[in-house]
Amino acid sequence: MIEVLDNPEAPGNSIIEARSNLSMSLDRLAGFFLLLSAVTLLAALFPLIMGLWPVMVIAIVHLLIVGWCLRLAWRGNWARERLLVGPDDLVVEHYDLRRKIRRSWPAAWVRIEIAEAALGDKRVLLRCKGETQQIGAFLPVNERLELANAVREGLRSHSAWQGSQRWQSK
Repeated sequence: MIEVLDNPEAPGNSIIEARSNLSMSLDRLAGFFLLLSAVTLLAALFPLIMGLWPVMVIAIVHLLIVGWCLRLAWRGNWARERLLVGPDDLVVEHYDLRRKIRRSWPAAWVRIEIAEAALGDKRVLLRCKGETQQIGAFLPVNERLELANAVREGLRSHSAWQGSQRWQSK
């Protein structure tokens, strides 16, 4: 999801936020897991009453494995990028569960490129002074292109590439 906001701390600057598309929040995921656990344990209750206790042990181990897989899947897909566009610089802050990366670029010299990757996938790259950074890697392709357009619009009034700024495919 892409969101463009005006920066209240510095008028004329903008904030572009890109967040990963998680179909359910952590609270909903916990609720789903509790419901799944209740159904599984209720299904294992009858064999337990009949004296087949290994069925309950297997059900509990199964729930532990499913819970761990759900946790890994949710944590692995959580990411956010915040781009602060100002007259002097473009600051890219990338957050995921493993790290926070903050990088600053001079806004006047940043170029935005769309690079073709394998199987028609497109990557959005920021280039400046021989350095490159990919943005929006966690987004679907259409939202990556939307992010590129938002950054391009944010940089339009600050860029030294006014007349020659165009999309480039690699």
